[in-house]
Amino acid sequence: MYIKQAAKQKFKVNVHIVGVQKAGTSALAHFLSQHPDICLVDGKEAHVFDQPDFYETEDKKAFADKRYAKKLPHYDFESIICDATPITLFNPVYMQACVEYNPEALFIVLLRDPVERAQSHYKMMRKLGREDKNMLSAFISESSRLSDHGNFHWSRTSPWRHWSYLHRGLYKQQLDMLYSLVRPEQVLVLKQEDLLEHHEVTLARVFDFIGLPEIRVTPEQVFESDPEPFSLVNYFAKCYARAFFAYHKLRTFFK
Repeated sequence: MYIKQAAKQKFKVNVHIVGVQKAGTSALAHFLSQHPDICLVDGKEAHVFDQPDFYETEDKKAFADKRYAKKLPHYDFESIICDATPITLFNPVYMQACVEYNPEALFIVLLRDPVERAQSHYKMMRKLGREDKNMLSAFISESSRLSDHGNFHWSRTSPWRHWSYLHRGLYKQQLDMLYSLVRPEQVLVLKQEDLLEHHEVTLARVFDFIGLPEIRVTPEQVFESDPEPFSLVNYFAKCYARAFFAYHKLRTFFK
């Protein structure tokens, strides 16, 4: 019994779904959690490396181990332990801390059309009561809202967490940063539409990437649906968003 308990203390998260928010990370985590050899952290997101306390402690590894232990009471010696905290990729400080914790971990990135992602993000903030501007005003004022909050150790109330609708869609700079930290073979980039439209093939790619035998996972309806009636304001917000990404010339993965 002692040996078993001691072994459980030596676990280390070895697969991270690091982004992006509103692109299907919850759905993918749910699908993967059905594999008998995958242990998903409790609540899907451990939020280890975006904790301000993490950067104030000297022994960061011990801090991470302790926080992960609280999120893994159900761990039963599965070979894969997965954390799906999508804000990790958006902040280079968090991403570097994540890699330093386990340099040999594997990283999965889910992408979505950045305009659709921004709209979905905005709707979530409205629903949570954290946004009182209309979509067009929120998109236009985003840069000024973020400009006064440059500290990368973002608090829970930071505009970077809540109002970064368009900036989170600048995928190229985030991926370039990730590839500067790890080997290319440690990264798998997927698109949300692949998971939606080619469910079995995409999951087979994921299982192969993490080195597990494929299992059949029923494509349950776990994706959030957020349709809405036509709105002129939202139409112009979408136009503004497309102009934003065209200006940055970073819509590499989408037509």
